[in-house]
Amino acid sequence: MQPFNFILVPQGQEYQAVMRGLQKIESSFMQVIPIPIGSQSLTVYLQEWLTSDAVKSQSSIQVLVLGLCGSLSPNLHIGDIVIYKNCLPLISPGAIQHCCDIDLTLALHQHFIPAHLVCGLTSKQVITTAVEKQKLGQRYPVEVVDMEGTIILELLTKVGIKVAMVRVISDDFYQNLPDLTTVIDPNGQLKKLPLLKVMLQHPIQALQLIRSGLKSLKILQQVTQKLGRLTMV
Repeated sequence: MQPFNFILVPQGQEYQAVMRGLQKIESSFMQVIPIPIGSQSLTVYLQEWLTSDAVKSQSSIQVLVLGLCGSLSPNLHIGDIVIYKNCLPLISPGAIQHCCDIDLTLALHQHFIPAHLVCGLTSKQVITTAVEKQKLGQRYPVEVVDMEGTIILELLTKVGIKVAMVRVISDDFYQNLPDLTTVIDPNGQLKKLPLLKVMLQHPIQALQLIRSGLKSLKILQQVTQKLGRLTMV
């Protein structure tokens, strides 16, 4: 498999897990870019990144998106690896789908059996309740939800960049989460004190999230390590 030029991964714990995975690789030519969480800040960030010398100096670009996602299907469980076929925004069931590069997607799937090929949904807010997840899974032809996928695919594929996306399920179809909507600042970063407050207000859900998060981050690290070895030149 040809190496990816860049890895895009949400900043914070997901970025740290990816970096831990790559540290175990003797040589890696992929540049890891920590991206903001959320639509508005991410859009601005990517528009600026696309005009940078790091991007303009490349004759052809392949980008790998790594991170976590939530399950909208009873068949996907915490720790499962998913490879995106496409992604659509949480607007209406007839919204335009943005597709990952089919050759990269199939090549990744061959190396990550039993990874699941999925369609993703991108939300501007954290989907917190099991009821909400189940309704979205019924309304849209999707299996997982994230906060970045559609934005990345729309902006990058528009300028001819090939994109593949691999994620790990961090919360399942039946899991309620603390309401994290208010803990993401305008720059797409988690606010530590508001996050702590929300966690203390919902201790059972917070404990479940910590457990599922730790498991999925460990698997994300392992996925990154394997990907790094596959794409070494």
